[in-house]
Amino acid sequence: MDKDFYLQIAKNIKKYRLLNKLTQEEMAKRLNVDYQYYAQLERGKRNFTLERIMDSCRVLHVELNDIIPDVPRSEEEDNIDRAVLIGQISQKLNEVSAKELLKIQRFINDFIEIL
Repeated sequence: MDKDFYLQIAKNIKKYRLLNKLTQEEMAKRLNVDYQYYAQLERGKRNFTLERIMDSCRVLHVELNDIIPDVPRSEEEDNIDRAVLIGQISQKLNEVSAKELLKIQRFINDFIEIL
């Protein structure tokens, strides 16, 4: 992803923070991060992790698609077969340990919950 993608995430979070009438300090406290660190995130000096984005959605009472900008789809994405994609993912999952699978499962569950 390019820098503009991450800047748009920061801009969207700031927009919803302001709509919720929260200061940067209040937002940082609710996210359990240092105020200066949060300010850097919002200015685009640092990139939000998926975990921070998900936490921000919860704090701001918005959906993930309100924060993450639409990414233009490639022609390949438009033509992909769902069954083929699931097969490719399944092959990759066969290469990881049980401990890693548990992490992936938690990530998927958290991600779906936000959608």
